[in-house]
Amino acid sequence: MRFLILRILTHSELGMFHEYRRQGKEGSKQRAVNFDWDVVDRVFPAAKDSDRIEMELRYDTDCGVRTVRQWLKRQDKNWRLEGNCPRDKRYHFVEPGCLFAMEVEGGATPALGAWAVFSADDKVTKAILANGESCRLVMSSMIALHDEEGERSWQILCQARPDLFSMAKKGGTMLTSVMKTGGNGVALPPNPARLVKILASVGHTMPSAVADLVDNAISADATEIAITLGRPDAGHGRWMSLADNGCGMDEITLAEAMRIGSDSDYEDNSLGKYGYGLKGASWSQAKVFTVVTKREGALAHHLTWDINNMDGWVAKSDPLESWEQDATSLGKSGTVVLWKDMRPPQTMLVSRGLDPHSCELMVLERHLALVFHRFLEGKAAGRKKVTITINGNKVEPNNPVGHPLTSTYDAKTVRIPTEFEDGKVLVQAYLLPTEDELAEHHQGESADLARRARDLISLHGNWNDSQGLFIYRHDRLIKWGGWHQMWKTNDEKTKLARVVISFDKALDDVFKINISKMLVQLPMQLQTEIKALADVARKDSQKKYRKPRKLPTESTLPFLPGGVRAGISDGTGNGAVATPAPTVTSINPVSARPAPLQRIGVKEVRTDKFVWKVTKGMTGEIDIQVSELNPSLSCLLKEIESAPQAMSHLVNFLVGLDEAEVQKHLLAKRD
Repeated sequence: MRFLILRILTHSELGMFHEYRRQGKEGSKQRAVNFDWDVVDRVFPAAKDSDRIEMELRYDTDCGVRTVRQWLKRQDKNWRLEGNCPRDKRYHFVEPGCLFAMEVEGGATPALGAWAVFSADDKVTKAILANGESCRLVMSSMIALHDEEGERSWQILCQARPDLFSMAKKGGTMLTSVMKTGGNGVALPPNPARLVKILASVGHTMPSAVADLVDNAISADATEIAITLGRPDAGHGRWMSLADNGCGMDEITLAEAMRIGSDSDYEDNSLGKYGYGLKGASWSQAKVFTVVTKREGALAHHLTWDINNMDGWVAKSDPLESWEQDATSLGKSGTVVLWKDMRPPQTMLVSRGLDPHSCELMVLERHLALVFHRFLEGKAAGRKKVTITINGNKVEPNNPVGHPLTSTYDAKTVRIPTEFEDGKVLVQAYLLPTEDELAEHHQGESADLARRARDLISLHGNWNDSQGLFIYRHDRLIKWGGWHQMWKTNDEKTKLARVVISFDKALDDVFKINISKMLVQLPMQLQTEIKALADVARKDSQKKYRKPRKLPTESTLPFLPGGVRAGISDGTGNGAVATPAPTVTSINPVSARPAPLQRIGVKEVRTDKFVWKVTKGMTGEIDIQVSELNPSLSCLLKEIESAPQAMSHLVNFLVGLDEAEVQKHLLAKRD
């Protein structure tokens, strides 16, 4: 948890230095340097807004470097560095535009570090601002760089002020490992540290990387998986452990599992694929990871990969520290993966009322609850029910189509030919309840329970974004949301439609499953089948949001000459007949006036969006817009425009066709 913090100081912050005040330049009474909230969240993710973050910091004085206790305290939207206003005259140079640089180790309490100020024209300031690592200072007043993110800036500071700043230790380069292997070739083993950086950039997030470790645990027949994400300020930095009660590994199997591209034999329903999940997931999140494992009746053993100590590709088995032993303890059998020196995310997660560390736990829980819901429910084929806990809290399954109000359509099995055998894909469409239906169903429950039901069905996000395909490989959800290439956008009115697609590893190559198991390419043959099933659910979703079109009633149809109203059926099946207008019995002069004749207007328009369109105006008149797509309809309307009764019958007929969605089919055939 080692960071380099950079900030360009403003006029209002320089009151922290007495020398700036003595020169009469102070314009405000602020006596502290501002720390942006997102920087504090990244460096101290477990800190709550009410906390005071204590630090032991070294800084320059007129008499040399001194260590003093300072702290960060929340004020309004940001934090402030308080506890020390230097009286030293050496800070006579401070002006707006100075560079404030702080090195801080945030993995302990109090945090340890050092800070220094450099003038705007100092070579240190110029060199750091000329380096790409400072790019985010253009949009942010302060940035926090974690380890290698600020490698060049750290090097500049260390060369200028080695008494305040220190570079991180690096591993070997393996330059001495180049060996000749005969007269016609040279062995060129890769540089381990650099290769690991390449392998680690597979695209994992922290939740997806943890899910890869859960895959391994389930494949080892684990039924209990315990995840612990340690507090990053408890003295051991940012670390995580994942322990399972699976079958464990012997020494040979562990060594093979730690090898890149391990030659593992996967069972038919295994969640593994490339023999890379353990290494790729671990290196994407941590610089050091240890695997401790044991078989029933045997002793535990372990191996460690450390990015900074990988010369010769030798996995270490050095004794574990006391806290590491506690974090990796096992029962009768099983495996524990311990991540140490974990990288913090570039952007910290934010949720109202939660510190970033708690927010990260929440997001991890939501991800695992969705991805492994079939295992948590005990519905994964050929697998026992699995229990997952995070810091002792049980993960409850989130089935994306599991709400009792969800409608189910008939499932279809699609056969996909492969080189060796036909793969089978099970496709099934679902229709979710609307938010109104959901609210009515949970009306008798507490507000928290009703809100949770909505959050679960919307996957804790935008309901519209979660419509589409939910793709499972061996009952493990690997991709969800969106309609792939079948429909380009997510229509708001189709947000209730979801389609579940399930397949096994026989189709991995056909579907182009990548290393992280997060990218899938569905063949055209399968997409055609899916589209036909999805279209039904999408249309039913649209119907739930379409307001029913009102047919003309006796009170809205026009009076015809002779005092009769047109268009009302006599109930005999002979069609509509003219009905007498109501008899006026009142002698009130206003109500005795005859009802006005209701106008039906016809207008020709140039458009390819509809064939006809029936609308009712604010004053009760009925308008028919007719496009040039159907010349026969235009001619018919012209012929009967002077016959109000015929026009009324045609209005009824067109409205009925709209209710049956006839225009959609007419326009589709035209396309």
